[in-house]
Amino acid sequence: MLVSELIRRFKLEPASPLARDFEIRGVQPLGRAGAGDLSFLTNPKYKGEALATKASAILIEKPLEGVAAVQLLCGAPYLALAEILQALYPDPAPSAFRHASAVIHPSAEIGADCAIGPHCTIEANASIGARTRLAAGVYIGADCAVGEDCVLHPNVVLYPGVRLGARVRLHANVAVGADGFGYAQDGRGRHVKVPQIGGVRIEDDVEVGANAAIDRGALDDTVIGKGAKIDNLVQVAHGVKVGEHAMLISQTGVSGSAEIGAHTVLAGKVGVVGHVSIGDRIVVMGDAVVTKNLDKPGYYAGNPAEPHIQYQRRLAHLRQLPDLKRRVKALERALDKERANHERHDD
Repeated sequence: MLVSELIRRFKLEPASPLARDFEIRGVQPLGRAGAGDLSFLTNPKYKGEALATKASAILIEKPLEGVAAVQLLCGAPYLALAEILQALYPDPAPSAFRHASAVIHPSAEIGADCAIGPHCTIEANASIGARTRLAAGVYIGADCAVGEDCVLHPNVVLYPGVRLGARVRLHANVAVGADGFGYAQDGRGRHVKVPQIGGVRIEDDVEVGANAAIDRGALDDTVIGKGAKIDNLVQVAHGVKVGEHAMLISQTGVSGSAEIGAHTVLAGKVGVVGHVSIGDRIVVMGDAVVTKNLDKPGYYAGNPAEPHIQYQRRLAHLRQLPDLKRRVKALERALDKERANHERHDD
C-alpha cells in the first residue's frame, strides 16, 4: 500500500510534506523495521528506538525531532496500528468445503460457503451460519446455533444448546456449555449434582482465547455480551452475565451468577466471588479478589478489592511496618530502662 493511500484511508497527518510517495510493505517494531516498513511509537520509553529506527514511516501522536522516518500523526497510534494491520494482513478468504471425515447429522443446517475441517462433528438440529469456518476436530452439539462469519479453531467444543452470534471467534480447545459447578449437600457429606438446565449465549463479535471455559447456567443462561473479549485460560461459571465490550484477562475466574458491567476490565488472575455485581467501566487490577459489589467507575486492587488509591495507601503503611517495629522495640527498651531506674530509686 502506498503511503499516500495509507494517509488518505486512515486519516493520518504527515508531520511535514511528503518528499516522495513510497510503498509500505509491512509493519515491524522500531528496532527491527527497515526500508519499506511502517512502525509505531506508543510509549515514551521507546523514544530512543524511534530516533534510531530504519523504518520508512512511523505512527506517532506528536512530532519528534530527530526522527528520520516519515512521521504520520494520529491521536491514537495503537488504534491506527490495529486498523492498518487488519488492512495489510486480512484473514484469508474462506474456501467452502466439507472434509470427507466430517460427521454431519442430516437434520443440521449448514449455511452457504462454510468451511468444515477434518473430523468435525455437527449433531442433530444444529445450525451453522454462512461463511463460518470450523477447524479440525470441532464438536457442535445438538440444537446449537452458530452465526455467520464465525471462526472456531481446532478442538473447540460446543455442548448442546449453545448459541453464538455473528463473527464470534473461539480459539483452540475452548469449551462452551459444560455443566456449571453446582452441588447440594445431603447432610451426610455427599455432593448431590444440581442439573444445569440453562444454556450459554455468546453475542456478536466476541473473541475467546485458547483453553477458556464458559459453563452453562443452572437455570438462566450464561451470557457473554456483544464485543466482549476473553483471554486464554479464563473460567466463566454458570449464570454469569458479562457486559458488552468487557475484557476478562488471562487466568481470571468468575464465580456463578456474578455480573460484569459493560466496558469493564478484569486484569490477569482476578477472582470474582459468586453473586456479586461489578458495574460499568471499572478496572480490577491483577491478582485482586472481588468479594462485594463494585458500583463506581474507577480502578480497584487488592484482596478484598478496594479503590486503588486506598489500596496503595495501605501498601505504603505496610512497607513502614519493619521501621515501626524497630521504633516500638526501641521505645519498649527505653521504657523498661526508665522503669528499672524508678524501681531502684524507690528502693
